[in-house]
Amino acid sequence: MPGQTERGDVGSGSSDPDLNAWIRAFRLLPAAPVAEADVLAWVEGPLRRFFPFERFLGSYGSLSGGRIQMRSLVTSGHTPEFLAGLERTFDLKSRGCFAWWVSNRKAFILDRTGALDESGVPIPATRSELEEIERFSLGVVAAHGVIDTFVNAGTYISFSGVPRTEPKRTLAALDLIAPVLHTLFLRTKQADQSTVDLTALTDRQRELVDLALTGLSDKAIALRLAISDHTVGNHFRAIYAKLGISKRSQLIALLK
Repeated sequence: MPGQTERGDVGSGSSDPDLNAWIRAFRLLPAAPVAEADVLAWVEGPLRRFFPFERFLGSYGSLSGGRIQMRSLVTSGHTPEFLAGLERTFDLKSRGCFAWWVSNRKAFILDRTGALDESGVPIPATRSELEEIERFSLGVVAAHGVIDTFVNAGTYISFSGVPRTEPKRTLAALDLIAPVLHTLFLRTKQADQSTVDLTALTDRQRELVDLALTGLSDKAIALRLAISDHTVGNHFRAIYAKLGISKRSQLIALLK
């Protein structure tokens, strides 16, 4: 794969992170209750000493109807232009690396030449993902996360500007980091408010919920899905009943 020499051989070299440095970072985890500022302080301080990086992005969100809805976002080092271009709701198929991660639940490395898994096997990155790396000078990006299949929600984290040396060690370190950051996100007020059990909803109902969260009216949703306004209304009445609410404003407040 082009550029693989530049990154180094993912499938060779030591795969063990510095466990003593990890233990030191782990001991400095913020105590509950945890705010997003506490998460960011730990990432920029103790974690960075264990896992060098230039920029960080962490998000807690949900997946339904093939769409991702980001509920909570914590970033460090990214430019305002990069952050302004982030979509809080997007189709899973529009981001190939993210879709691969959702399916495989494994850490990966991405740069302007493409993406690789821990064995050095190419991952199908989309053109927009590669262009994003180039446009914002992100360098090497290492990403991972945790998905809770019971609620179709989880945490996704990415570190930009990670060292090009020993990529396999980088991915091994992410296996340690991902579950810890997932726990921290769950402990923040924003993530706790967003952890709503949507398992009782059908796939179609979850799709309507995602569209409602983007601000679309019932009529606009009906046009988007090629169904009648009456059918949309029936779906939302069923959704409200299952979630124990009675109107759209309560749904938005519950899930934002």
